[in-house]
Amino acid sequence: RPTELHLLDRHGDSLLHLAIRRVDTAAVRCVLAAGFDVNTRSAGNWTPMEEAMACVQACVGADAAADVKAKAVAAQQVLREIHLAVQLDEQKRWAGRRETVLRTLRSMPDFSAVLAWRIGSYMLGVATLLRRFLPSDTYRIRKRGVRVRVDSTLAGLDYDALTWHRGLLSLIIRFDSGYGEIWGDM
Repeated sequence: RPTELHLLDRHGDSLLHLAIRRVDTAAVRCVLAAGFDVNTRSAGNWTPMEEAMACVQACVGADAAADVKAKAVAAQQVLREIHLAVQLDEQKRWAGRRETVLRTLRSMPDFSAVLAWRIGSYMLGVATLLRRFLPSDTYRIRKRGVRVRVDSTLAGLDYDALTWHRGLLSLIIRFDSGYGEIWGDM
């Protein structure tokens, strides 16, 4: 719920966005402790997380002077504070939605689905070139009770070779378990 704490200055920045941009860890902690909503966007449509990541990237790409290195370390601390606040906010939001999700999953029949996708082009000559750079994958999605499993093979991008890494990846969610519980057999 917006409060005076969430007001934007004449440039469209909130207190938290300004504290992040100034790489002021103490101010970031203070604003977060006062209850600032970490999902608030600046007038430029930036979230606090995006702002913090941009600060870290700016510091990493700067000169190697000692004061710049210290600022880079501080920017990473600010990013950690924002990341922790976002995680805590998501846990609170999940707690509010958990029962609705469980009720919905229980009302749905169990299923298994295959979703194949590919990004490409029908332009002659371009399609072959694009296939090298654009990903494709097949997802296998299974739901049993309140358990959902998604299997995929797309693992990431090799920026040096400009190719996609493949692997066997599974996202397994047991919506009725507590945090950190492992679910093995589907």
